[in-house]
Amino acid sequence: MLNHDALILIVDDMKLVRSAIKRYLTTLGYKNLIEAENGAEAVKKFKDNKVDFIFMDLVMPIMTGAEALKKIRETDSNIPIAMLTSVADQKTIDDCMLLGIIDYILKPLNAESGPDTLKKVLEKAYFAKAS
Repeated sequence: MLNHDALILIVDDMKLVRSAIKRYLTTLGYKNLIEAENGAEAVKKFKDNKVDFIFMDLVMPIMTGAEALKKIRETDSNIPIAMLTSVADQKTIDDCMLLGIIDYILKPLNAESGPDTLKKVLEKAYFAKAS
């Protein structure tokens, strides 16, 4: 799994979702967690910090997750990014896959399956980095 000292950026316009993901990641042993509430803020935090992994919502105001993904990929094509979505729009997911996301996660995440879902994505990122 991804190193527990990794800096993880959690991006979602809903504070409740960010808090839940933060709580699930904390139960998995991750403590270096930063948050952004829209794509523009995510791009800035990504540029200002040495981020190791990003969980990012697709549908947000100001700048969507897909737009932020494109901007981040302009400077770093390797950072693992998992997109979060409550809207299973296959074209948007396919477009994000073409930009190299590691996975996408359907929301809502719940207390029962949330930590396991995030753990699987982090493991996928670790193995992708190792190869």
